[in-house]
Amino acid sequence: MDWNKTKTIFIIVFSILNVFLLSLYVNRYNDALNVVEPIDTPIEERLLSDNIKVPKTESYIQEASYVSGNVHLFSMEELDGLTNQTLEVKDGFQLIGTFKEPIAVTTENSLEKLVKANIIRGDSYGLWKIDEEEQSATFFQKVNDRLVYHNKNAQVIVHWNDEKELIGYEQTVLDNLEDYDELKKLVSPMLVIKVLYSSSLLKADSTVKDIRLGYSTLATLTETQVFAPTWYVQVELSDGTMEEYFVNAVEGRISEIPKETEQPEVK
Repeated sequence: MDWNKTKTIFIIVFSILNVFLLSLYVNRYNDALNVVEPIDTPIEERLLSDNIKVPKTESYIQEASYVSGNVHLFSMEELDGLTNQTLEVKDGFQLIGTFKEPIAVTTENSLEKLVKANIIRGDSYGLWKIDEEEQSATFFQKVNDRLVYHNKNAQVIVHWNDEKELIGYEQTVLDNLEDYDELKKLVSPMLVIKVLYSSSLLKADSTVKDIRLGYSTLATLTETQVFAPTWYVQVELSDGTMEEYFVNAVEGRISEIPKETEQPEVK
């Protein structure tokens, strides 16, 4: 056997193998370089492409606590301080008032002023909605100067007649509204927008009209209720229709809030 010839053959074979392996490596390396990584387009760009307008959110509340409160039971003593009213207490916690002499609603005597002046703890409520068709307005109780959204135990609904005169109301109150826990870090309004957009709730050509912090019911523990910081988002669609959404401000999830604001009408 010619060892030199055999050695030459081995050298040639190994050289070809090395060239093949090198070529394979280079091809795989180049293929890896050519892979386009998926790009997470910033939410601002996606909103712009869908013509969705949002308010500026550079400054926002970054921390808030959970809040707790108890259902208030009305007493005869506090009712004695109300004048020009026929009063009925239903189930201990709902006050139904009818004005003996209707009170005119004017620019000077706005609904807000009349509620403060004629209803128990009237200054602890904030206007939520005016329904001209039903001739009524809904006020939600406030805590930390923020509204408690759609809680049947923390609201006032007032009614007026065709002459724009206040004729009556229904009221419920929560007592001992106070911070329930330490401050929690809140998700930003822009993250809230992103959550709604990712859930296909923000439609093209719509406008986010309002983003504000309030509270929604988290749990009911016997007589005590616990409320979570909640972002309220109001959106106007291209046809003028208004939609509203609620997002838990601590967890960043969309909240389904039952609208328990329906009360018997004042006759």
